[in-house]
Amino acid sequence: MLLKLENRALMRLCGLSAPKRHCCSPSKGAVLSRPPPAGRSPATLGRCQRRRLHDCLAAAAASTATPRAQQDEAGQLPPAEQQQQQPHVSVLLEEVMGFFRDLNISAYVDGTLGAAGHAGEVLYRHPELQTLVGFDLDTTAHDIAAARLEKLGARVVPLLPKAGPRGSLSLSSSEGLLTLTDLRVASSAQPDCQHQPPQQQQQQGQQQPTAYIVHSNFGGLGRVLGQLEGGRLMGAVDAVLLDLGMSSMQVDQSDRGFSFLRDGPLDMRMDASGTASGTASRSAEELVNYASEQELGIIFREFGEERYWKSIARRIVSGREEEPITTTQQLVRVIGNPGGFSRGSRRGDAKQKHPATRVFQALRIAVNDELRSVAQVLPDAIQCLRPGGRLAVITFHSLEDRIVKWAFRQAAGMAPSDGALPSYCAPFEQTLEQPLVKILTRRPVLPSEEEQQANSRSRSAKLRVVERL
Repeated sequence: MLLKLENRALMRLCGLSAPKRHCCSPSKGAVLSRPPPAGRSPATLGRCQRRRLHDCLAAAAASTATPRAQQDEAGQLPPAEQQQQQPHVSVLLEEVMGFFRDLNISAYVDGTLGAAGHAGEVLYRHPELQTLVGFDLDTTAHDIAAARLEKLGARVVPLLPKAGPRGSLSLSSSEGLLTLTDLRVASSAQPDCQHQPPQQQQQQGQQQPTAYIVHSNFGGLGRVLGQLEGGRLMGAVDAVLLDLGMSSMQVDQSDRGFSFLRDGPLDMRMDASGTASGTASRSAEELVNYASEQELGIIFREFGEERYWKSIARRIVSGREEEPITTTQQLVRVIGNPGGFSRGSRRGDAKQKHPATRVFQALRIAVNDELRSVAQVLPDAIQCLRPGGRLAVITFHSLEDRIVKWAFRQAAGMAPSDGALPSYCAPFEQTLEQPLVKILTRRPVLPSEEEQQANSRSRSAKLRVVERL
């Protein structure tokens, strides 16, 4: 009885009226004295009321979940609380921050900056941070990341690496084309604090952190850090993060061609503008329409681990003879269902994956040469760490995770595999005489059930972390 009274009180609070009932329970054929609106049954009315009550209570709980004490002095919520407002939700955010919690981070490198979800959180939680270097090929993400980092008090400096004499770099900014010498002078000058958040303005004498946004693939991490600010960051970085997953901003944009669920041009280049040095020049459309059947089959087998790679390569070659394959939905129709069974069957993993999933993954990896970049960046990322610094890597499929696993094993001085490693793991077959790191994650860290339910794209994520000796 008490529970019923509480429910009625809550309904009145939410502006709902208790459902009217007859003095006796109606039979199956009975008609209610007050019929519901057209097209809605009495049972639906009760369900809608319950749903509205649930939404009202959830809104009330959300309004009290973040007290004013948890907001900064500018009235803004911490970056983690703003994730729902961002176009991309960072995966394993709290787990990564947990491994970085005990570090004194004055220099931080983010190999895949994206919308600066992880980078913004590091900047917020580590007020001692002075230098942040973020790499990303997506110019759309640059604007979002720059706005977020500036809001957190950083001075953003865009950097466009270009091949020059003796491997020099140039800086593209609103101030014109600057040399690295000018960049060192600019970064060492005491900045104006008028645009800093109030909590930073109150800290007298604290230098404003500098955030370099590098228009480059993370494969150039070693080269950029070796020349940025006179190379002082090599061997002095406190924390490095590589989030190797696709950004939701890229997947959700149909004109990028990454998603088989949206119709758009078959591009799949991370840097579609082609302005960054060393980026992909051949799009997925060119690869699909001009590569040989054998080359396509190898791509699907090696980079997609696709069971039906022969059949799919044959279908694509046959389909492009009729008309060029230029859009994502064209490719999906050509691929069809090579397994010959429905997605709801229990054979293999067809119940979980769309037939085009592995094909699109393989094409994206081939177009952007992703595996080579991953194998190249890991030794450079370890070398740039100071003793006690940490490298965290988030992977989203078995190919990347396999590379990270064997790269970390080699750097830790562990014996190589008894069996033959895939070709993309070949650089890590040799054993080092002296270990460089210790592995902090014996097994990869996985997203919690709550995170997987809130963000389905996090389900395949794995986190591995090492610490420099």
